[in-house]
Amino acid sequence: MKKLLLVALALAGAGTSPALAQRHVKHISSWGAHLGRSEKGDYYELSYNAMLTNKLALRASGLRDAGTLGAQGEYSTYQGRLFIAPQLFRIGEFAYVHLLIGAGAGYERTNENRTGELAADANEPQRFTYGPQAGAEVDFFLGNRLSLVATGTKGYLFNNPLIDQWPGNASAGLRYHFR
Repeated sequence: MKKLLLVALALAGAGTSPALAQRHVKHISSWGAHLGRSEKGDYYELSYNAMLTNKLALRASGLRDAGTLGAQGEYSTYQGRLFIAPQLFRIGEFAYVHLLIGAGAGYERTNENRTGELAADANEPQRFTYGPQAGAEVDFFLGNRLSLVATGTKGYLFNNPLIDQWPGNASAGLRYHFR
């Protein structure tokens, strides 16, 4: 039984030990799934990263944010974001920190399921919004293929947003890297 446990631990460790190869090189791509908090509710996000050079990435993502606002009731936001992500610094082959600079566009709705203080026959307020966003992201590599990701962003929205003029997001997730 002890030998079986030792073999299982060795195999598990071989898959997660950081190897010193191909962390951030041109043409490496990755898919990520993130869960987080916005300033008004909770959100989940799916992202795609493509390394353009050894120190510059392009990040595209889509997210859904949902929660409850006082008088406006339940809300949901669907947003697409595009960032250029230059590498700020790295700690060995374990952690890579990137600056995120880009923009987002989204669709937001309030008074969902008639939960707000609007009259029962009123239309649900909805709006398209867009604006610049900036933030930082760090990848903590568990191996060549898998990393833990922590992301924080802040933005500004135009077109009189219903939910938040200066939305902020913080999330954690997993990212799978491939060539």
